[in-house]
Amino acid sequence: MLTYHEVMTTDFGGLNAAADKWQEMAEEFHKVEKRYRDSVQKITMDGTWLGDSSVRAHTNFAATRYEYTAAQTQAKATATLLRNAHQQFTDLKKQLENARADAIKAGMKVSEQGNVEFDYAALTEAERAATRHDPDYAKSIRESVQSWTEYIKSCVKAVDDADGDLKKDLEAVVKDGQGNKNDGTPGTGFNGDAGAVAKSDDKQKQDRLDLAWLEKRDNETLDDYIKRLQRDGMTRLTGNPELAKLVSQVSNGAITVGAFAGSLTAAGLYSYKLVKVLKGDIPHAPGTLISRTINTRLAGAPPGSLLSRIPAGAVSALTGSDEAAMFGGYMRNGAFFMPTASEANLARVASQGGLANAAKAAGWLRGAGVVGGVASTAYGVANLATYDTDMIKANPSKFATDLTGTAFSASMTALTVAPNPVTLGLAVGTGAAYAGALIWDNHEAIGKGLDKAGDWVGDKASDIGDGIAGGAKKLGSALNPFD
Repeated sequence: MLTYHEVMTTDFGGLNAAADKWQEMAEEFHKVEKRYRDSVQKITMDGTWLGDSSVRAHTNFAATRYEYTAAQTQAKATATLLRNAHQQFTDLKKQLENARADAIKAGMKVSEQGNVEFDYAALTEAERAATRHDPDYAKSIRESVQSWTEYIKSCVKAVDDADGDLKKDLEAVVKDGQGNKNDGTPGTGFNGDAGAVAKSDDKQKQDRLDLAWLEKRDNETLDDYIKRLQRDGMTRLTGNPELAKLVSQVSNGAITVGAFAGSLTAAGLYSYKLVKVLKGDIPHAPGTLISRTINTRLAGAPPGSLLSRIPAGAVSALTGSDEAAMFGGYMRNGAFFMPTASEANLARVASQGGLANAAKAAGWLRGAGVVGGVASTAYGVANLATYDTDMIKANPSKFATDLTGTAFSASMTALTVAPNPVTLGLAVGTGAAYAGALIWDNHEAIGKGLDKAGDWVGDKASDIGDGIAGGAKKLGSALNPFD
């Protein structure tokens, strides 16, 4: 793989010089092909030479002219590949140089080998003391160094990928096909289809320049990948990386606070409900409080009132059908129990009355919760699958958060589908574990993250406005990953 030093010190000017020579070669082949057509091949085409020898000569001469034509195509395609490579390598090197300059501007030092370190010498004595005594400040420095290191590595990797593609394309452009019309040397002559290789290279070059930032990086979880896309996308849209960073911090902080509140609610509220259920109460599925409230008010609506005019079918479609829920009836304390829509075990309803009745019993509100829970759990499992041993060792608190968060999502989905003491207990346990992991991994976001974001807004409001205004001019190159 290419190194940072190799990319930064290589002069790519020779590629254009070589491309010019290949173009000149194509022009020379064209002159030779024209002379051959007019002086040699012509004698088999004027009708004065007849017989078997003429037929054989006609075939051989056509094959020779084909090779002259194919040689032109191959030489032009090679020139195109080299010019594309020069432009691409030059652009990617410039992006790497800009990344280095931005890193230095952000307080980093970048060595000749591309190693990134924080420039402590640029700090005041008070700031240096803060790095030793303020854990949050020290952590932010480590995260910043890691971020810039990954960014510079991704710039180098883009050049290395382009170099590998150029090698493959140069090997492909000289491989003759299995024979076009008049090709007398299939597999061993010049490549008359070399233009297709150059055309494909054009697309590859544009895809790399436009879409490299969308690729998932090594040692990046699915969750980290989604967050980076959010931050990088905002940067390209507004032209203001500080605004993008703020949006990402506020979003992550809000999500973290919301998840923390949700997990604590589950641990506390469902513990209370579990006790009541164990004493004989009937559990209701999460998210059905509104449904029960609506159904109670409709049941008590006086004749002729506005609520009494709402079609029963519309209400049951939203809140769930009690009639369909009856398929989930079961023996309880020696008597047959008929659950309401909010009490029904959807798995039991589906088993005894089919999926259609299970959907009716769930209603739109509860059904949306089930679908969302399944999707969230599937995302969590996919995210966990992107971890490897080294990533877990490097950030065990984040892995614990993702693991317990996925378990909590799965248990809440199970509780929504089948409210019973077992699923209630799982929700309590996983909720408590998730809350603990969130405290471990995100105590800054829970405690101080939003306050810091608010302070930043107060100090930088005018800068944000300027950044958005300037960023609007950059929409034409919004997909350029290093613009």
